[in-house]
Amino acid sequence: MTPERWQQVEEIFQSALDLSPGERASFIAESCTGDDALRAQVEALVAQYDEAGDFIEAPILDYSGFGLGDFPVPNTQPMTESELLTGRLIGAYKFVRELGRGGMGTVYLAVRADSAFRKSVAIKLVKRGMDTDFILRRFRNERQILATLDHPNIARLLDGGTTDDGLPYFIMEYIEGQPLYYYCDVQKLNTAERLHLFCQICSAVAYAHRSFVVHRDIKPSNILVASNGSPKLLDFGIAKLLNPELASDIFSPTATAMRLMTPEYASPEQVRGEPVTPATDIYSLGVLLYELLTGHRPYRLRHRASHEVARVICETDPTHPSVIVTHPDDLLQTDAPSREMSAFEFLFLSRGASPESLRRELAGNLDNIILKCLRKEPEGRYASVEHLCEDITRHLEGRPVFATAYRPAITQAVEAAATKPTNDEESIAVLPLKMLNPVKTDDTGDDYLGIGLADALITRLSNVRSFAVRPTSAVARFSQMDCDPLEVGRELGVGFVLDGRIQKSRERIRVTVQLVSVRHQAPVWAGKFDDDYRDILDIQDSISEQVSEALVPHLTTGERQRLSVRGTNNIEAYEAYLRGRYHWNTFTEEGFAKALTCYYRAIALDPDYALAYTGIADYYNWIGVYAVLPFAESSAAAKEAATKAVELDDTLAEAHSALGFSLLVHDFDWRTADAHHQRAFALNPNYAVGVLWYGYQLTMQGRFEEGIIKARRALELDPFSAFFRHSLGWSYYHARRFEESIAENRKLVAAEPNYAVGHYLFSWLLRHVGAYEEAISEAEKAVALFGRVPYVLTGLGATYAAAGKTGEAQQVLNEINELAKYRYVSPYHLALLYLNLGDKERAFNELERAYAIKDGWLVWLNVEPQLDPLRADARFVNLLRALGFAN
Repeated sequence: MTPERWQQVEEIFQSALDLSPGERASFIAESCTGDDALRAQVEALVAQYDEAGDFIEAPILDYSGFGLGDFPVPNTQPMTESELLTGRLIGAYKFVRELGRGGMGTVYLAVRADSAFRKSVAIKLVKRGMDTDFILRRFRNERQILATLDHPNIARLLDGGTTDDGLPYFIMEYIEGQPLYYYCDVQKLNTAERLHLFCQICSAVAYAHRSFVVHRDIKPSNILVASNGSPKLLDFGIAKLLNPELASDIFSPTATAMRLMTPEYASPEQVRGEPVTPATDIYSLGVLLYELLTGHRPYRLRHRASHEVARVICETDPTHPSVIVTHPDDLLQTDAPSREMSAFEFLFLSRGASPESLRRELAGNLDNIILKCLRKEPEGRYASVEHLCEDITRHLEGRPVFATAYRPAITQAVEAAATKPTNDEESIAVLPLKMLNPVKTDDTGDDYLGIGLADALITRLSNVRSFAVRPTSAVARFSQMDCDPLEVGRELGVGFVLDGRIQKSRERIRVTVQLVSVRHQAPVWAGKFDDDYRDILDIQDSISEQVSEALVPHLTTGERQRLSVRGTNNIEAYEAYLRGRYHWNTFTEEGFAKALTCYYRAIALDPDYALAYTGIADYYNWIGVYAVLPFAESSAAAKEAATKAVELDDTLAEAHSALGFSLLVHDFDWRTADAHHQRAFALNPNYAVGVLWYGYQLTMQGRFEEGIIKARRALELDPFSAFFRHSLGWSYYHARRFEESIAENRKLVAAEPNYAVGHYLFSWLLRHVGAYEEAISEAEKAVALFGRVPYVLTGLGATYAAAGKTGEAQQVLNEINELAKYRYVSPYHLALLYLNLGDKERAFNELERAYAIKDGWLVWLNVEPQLDPLRADARFVNLLRALGFAN
């Protein structure tokens, strides 16, 4: 078959596999019209693929002794060819029986026919009908590879040749042994014993690498453990030789190689069709070690289409082994040895450990070692298998290991793109406009106009996707009259700054603005508007349109339409809304309350004012976060207001974001919330709060790297926001990247010593990592700044408890119980306090009460590190499922 013909067959074959079995026949007939030979070749491949079954898709565990683990258990149906071969001779060996078969070959047990000595062997013979050029090359390749290898942990090649009718075969030593995982479980090997056995496997792989051979298909079904406890590595069938002198006849069609490898153990570079190196085997060894120690797979690939499998392998981060081991779902072994025991219980019994002791064993060194093997980029893995073994040895001997906290592969590629600072030339900061003659007539006077109009312009300009607009929170502190716009622009890292002045006199208003290029240190546009105050909406229209035109000469139709949306034509409603934004941007509890009053006034004046409804939704979402009101109450109000806002204006990113967050904390509706968060991000990827809320949801669902990317992006958009800084540290914390979380939080409390939430969350983190003295100090600072409110007192009590200061913790708990008589206390926070006191029953009681009253803090249940001791309990599993995490 010519290469061109092979490619034609392969393309139709691969496309047919993407269809359901019922659709394949008509597709092949149509694709091969007029070429019966082509059709026959494709249909033969499909038939063989179907017959191969789990040979490609999943490893097979055969609990009887056999010589090649890549094949299913012996077929119980009569095999014509097998019957014909029984008793036949190949060289000095006589066929006895079939051991197993796969899509491309059959393995037989054979014995020496002469009387020289008694010896059993395994003979691998290509299957009739599969003797294509490609398959024959594969078999010749494997025979050639095995001939170069001689290692006690590699199944040895004894002989090879071609049958009388031209079928290649090779004769290997027959291994009477048990599959790797089965052996470890039956023998009840603990973690250390499994590591010693794993290092023997590594020894075989390291030897192969020194012989310039990469296995490329390391998986448990290719490893048997002999009766003496020695593991044997089998099947170099798709190995790639690195020695060019031996590799002259190796196949290379990428699509075929993709089918031959086992997806569960394939590396990202294999999936992408990139060059294979020894690092590929190190990745597969990482998967093997992950499964060997945890009883779980690092990825959920079951029931996924091939393109989804590729995406997961290349883009999804594996859960830390110390975390996944506490999850009862997606077990490798789903059947327990008896009805009295669940598969989850058997996992720990077979390792001689309790859930908590196994979690502690894996946390730290073994987490880091395994996840280093699983880095997406080959250069991030161990430099060699020997280095991997050395780190395992160091761990077993109690010495420091070289592997450090996991920063996954894809992160560095994706994070670099997703969190790359926006080009200065494509970003703008709108500074609060300065009032030249402010009139003080109420609590805001005319001051609201400067920040309010800037905030309105920021909202309007954010509709232009071609450039990033810094959020109001990033510019609010630059309201002083003497600030230099060029210095501000450099500090904020933007290419342009919009600066201006407002002069108001009774019913007249004059607005003077200029757009300054930071790079060229000169204005690129200026405008002066002198109108009746009631025309302020027209002024806002003109400024936003002309600034946009100056930055992006050719706006799209959609951008023009979004720029033209005012939100309201009622000047009094608009003024009330601007006053609300003025109060909101103080970011204080008092300011929030005043903002709410202004938003309600705006709606009273214009019942169709979507932005005002969004402001109300934001208010209720935030006071739920800070436990001012019960989440069930606050999130219900937020959901109602946000739903109304979306109904009024489906193009408002802020409304979709607020609705997404309220759906999470009120209904635990992950799917609908995700849709609204994605919609918000699509409408305005530069809306920092929306980016963060979406990042929070991703983190809550265990999609840590995606969540961190969003948190980084939010901080990039508002680099001076204490809230966004602590949110990045919060995301690192839940991803178990504690060192990075500590670094972010330490920077935050040093830069913002009066930011109470920063101290509160820093103490939470320090408590978990065991830095109790500093944790207590930070918790006490939070209480001093916040006041003795339940939100922070529960954190202080939990910190005292974790540090062993039970008396102090009980005193705080008594105080909280008194406060609970007239203030809301989150049962989720109480559960953490009881857990740190060592009272798991009370902790469960509080978690169940939290669910009963819809405490929105439960959205963190899936990933909170301090709850790990509870994860193996059926009550915790049921709670996770009730919250929708099982899906």
